[in-house]
Amino acid sequence: MAKRILVLSGGGLWGAFQAGAWSVIEQHARFDGVVGASAGALNACAIAGGMSGAGLERLWLESADAARLRWRWPRYWLDGVVDTRALEHRTVELLRGFAPRMEIGVVVSQGWTLRQVLVRDVSVDAVMASCAIPFALPAKRIGGVLSVDGGLRAACPMFAAYQMGATEVLAVNVWTHLPWWWVGWGRGSADGVLAPCIEPPERLGPLRTSAIWEDGNIARWIAMGRQAAEAHFARQ
Repeated sequence: MAKRILVLSGGGLWGAFQAGAWSVIEQHARFDGVVGASAGALNACAIAGGMSGAGLERLWLESADAARLRWRWPRYWLDGVVDTRALEHRTVELLRGFAPRMEIGVVVSQGWTLRQVLVRDVSVDAVMASCAIPFALPAKRIGGVLSVDGGLRAACPMFAAYQMGATEVLAVNVWTHLPWWWVGWGRGSADGVLAPCIEPPERLGPLRTSAIWEDGNIARWIAMGRQAAEAHFARQ
């Protein structure tokens, strides 16, 4: 029996590209599950909960307060220097009364090797852990283990879709134009797995723009996501 899973990469604020892509994807395909890492985990929760493309685009356009950087003094070495209370509040709102309409998973990285782990019991802590850039955003304990950003080792966690039993996969991967010095093993890869993938045709911007809110970027990235998804389905 066919099982189609949507995979969403990490990417910080570049996750807005996925919102635009989802506006088009939902018109062309139906999925049995969705899995995401980092910003993709937030988008995965929205999609699993039945949020439309228009709703997800609006969520991103209205997220300036949650995304703006606010500094704080860390309490321990993986606590992070960024105050995430606004982001955590937005995540709580997203998951309040959460009743997924499809299977969902989020990916976190654990241990010194940053081993990627699929989490099926989705909670606020699991989502926040998946977004937790080491030393910037606070780590969370998932299954008793300190867990951080799910996209560090491979940006687009195809492996998780197959752990969920996928027979068909569609990925939206925004980590495709990273600088040569980027230390992540994934460097924008999709696990080396050949599968249909919607990606930005050009750089979304300097790496800093994935972390620092700048007015106008979100709307531009949403539009780019729509265009890339439309081009993908036009080729089918």
